[in-house]
Amino acid sequence: MKNPYSHLTDEQLMRLYQKGENMAFEVIYNRNKGRIYSYLNKRMSDDSAIDEVFQNILLKFHNSRMNYDSKYPLGKWIFTISRSELLDFKKKRKFVYEDLKDEHLVSEVQDASDNVDLNDVKNLSENEKNAISLRYYSEKDFLEISKLLDVTESNVRKLISRGLKKVRLKYIGGQNDWSI
Repeated sequence: MKNPYSHLTDEQLMRLYQKGENMAFEVIYNRNKGRIYSYLNKRMSDDSAIDEVFQNILLKFHNSRMNYDSKYPLGKWIFTISRSELLDFKKKRKFVYEDLKDEHLVSEVQDASDNVDLNDVKNLSENEKNAISLRYYSEKDFLEISKLLDVTESNVRKLISRGLKKVRLKYIGGQNDWSI
């Protein structure tokens, strides 16, 4: 069965979709899915990550459809959403990677000594102690920690990273090489 909206421009389809016409979205989807996947495939190698970002793009497209202004080309708007979601995903991935490095450091520290007493680590600030304790002993996420310590999430990550380096030096020794 042919979609009755197939002959319309993207901008006309988008106006219909904004009014709740889901068949218009179907045409928009079919016209753009290949371009979006191609864009993501050139920038990512993990198929499951590509699928995840693709789904995020569609979700953002749907949720922000009322913000679209038809005087602008729909393709550029979709590209902007795609680029934004890709960058957000890569930022999150980077933080996850940094979390893994931190988790790796904590496990190294715990392997070296079962009872890591943060009070024994010289030069460890009170905020660093609290952030490490909340993250690894109380299993709080960065947002919760930032609220508890009244600092930004970015600052929490820095506190934990710096603090773990000091803990590692205390219990394991060695130099400041954090690559895994």
